[in-house]
Amino acid sequence: MKRIWLVAILLFFSAQRLEALDRLRAASGGFTTAIHAVLWAAYEEKIFPKYGLDVEYLALNTGRLGMQMLLSDDVQVLFSTGVTVVTTNLQKGDLTIIGGGLNFFPTKLIARPEIKRASDLKGKALAVGGFGAANHMAMLVALEKLGINPKDVSIIQVAGGAAQLTALSKGAVYGLMFNEPQATIAIKKFGMHSLIDLMESKAPFPQNCFIVKRNYLESNRDKATNFMKAVIEAI
Repeated sequence: MKRIWLVAILLFFSAQRLEALDRLRAASGGFTTAIHAVLWAAYEEKIFPKYGLDVEYLALNTGRLGMQMLLSDDVQVLFSTGVTVVTTNLQKGDLTIIGGGLNFFPTKLIARPEIKRASDLKGKALAVGGFGAANHMAMLVALEKLGINPKDVSIIQVAGGAAQLTALSKGAVYGLMFNEPQATIAIKKFGMHSLIDLMESKAPFPQNCFIVKRNYLESNRDKATNFMKAVIEAI
């Protein structure tokens, strides 16, 4: 009987502690680079509660979905590309960046085996995750560095790494921008090859960052500060 009472008391105080934590939802938008590990590591290692936060973590397939959820207040913090901040604010959004991730393109242009050189891409279909997304920007930079006019290729949208790899392996597209580990998987498992590695170009780009709505930051600065402290410890 004493043991039952002890368990009940412990459960009561655990519930009280959870109630005392500040709650928020955070999401990774476009879960395609290893840098996203900083967010789920903070969640899985239970670092957020150390800073007074009860965080619900979501791993989303695309940054576009993440941005929609952020704007509708379904999440309070989004880890995604800085491009979406610029484009959303140009459309009268009110977003701000509170921390950065990668500040370069961690991306390779992966092509099918029959594409031997850059000029072989002319007239072919290439895939990006979404128009205006980070890998679309990366594709345009890669084509420029390879001396290919984007008008000489057809760029289509294929959302999600798995769908992109399927499209590439089946010949529906002839090239796309992949981060790791997808790039290595495509090369080793499916016989694809890399035409250019943008990491070697050192081109500056806000690949990922922590994004919040400005009005949320103004009224929840302590939460945002503690959130970033947890992320830093996770790193």
